[in-house]
Amino acid sequence: TVPQLVSEILINSPCLQTTNISWSTGSNFGSSNGIGYFESTNPNFPIQKGVILSTGNVSDAAGPNTTIQNGGNAGWPGDSDLENTMAAAGISFSSTNATVLEFDFVPISTNFSFDFLFASEEYANFQCLFSDAFAYLLTNTVTGVTTNLAVVPNTNTPISVVTVRDRAYNSGCASSNNLYFDNYYGGALAHSAATNFNGNTVKMTASAVLTPNVKYHMKLVIADRLNSGFDSAIFLSSQSFNLSQ
Repeated sequence: TVPQLVSEILINSPCLQTTNISWSTGSNFGSSNGIGYFESTNPNFPIQKGVILSTGNVSDAAGPNTTIQNGGNAGWPGDSDLENTMAAAGISFSSTNATVLEFDFVPISTNFSFDFLFASEEYANFQCLFSDAFAYLLTNTVTGVTTNLAVVPNTNTPISVVTVRDRAYNSGCASSNNLYFDNYYGGALAHSAATNFNGNTVKMTASAVLTPNVKYHMKLVIADRLNSGFDSAIFLSSQSFNLSQ
């Protein structure tokens, strides 16, 4: 179940309790399920196991990269918080097919971090325009301050297809933070791909400094831009998820 994914896979600590777990994905709107558990047996994939959130059907995410993932129908809506986060960074974003996972927790120390990876079918084909994107929105419920932790390292730029890309795979636009783009799985490389996505970022770490004994709200959200074609996903590592435990 989704609550088990949070309490037993992501958090998995007797020292920390999560409450108010909620979620929304395509199966809530007569479409594909975009929330699941994964394990990797491919040594080229940097995360061994954890939770996947997708804008399509998570069952289609496993490699090799042999099909185009276009899961999701028009009735599966987007997410306004993600749209506002992208707009604040100057990126126009009308979303659809949003998958959301939310929960509350009370930290017992200042430490907060977890590893993740972003993958998308948009890479190469539509990386100049179609900014499928995601956000990790951490809110201090006392101060009301919300921070997006899914940003390019050492910047405030949200991670998306257009903000992390390599022009080597599409010369129609310049590279952007290509240091953080890892693999392109086109052509002959498709059959050795760890996932069924065209490309993915390097493994990154989201982190923040927390105030102990204050309740925080965590919202993990990913969505397609404009239409349901060419899905994207985030892979969250269960072995690195540290909510101060």
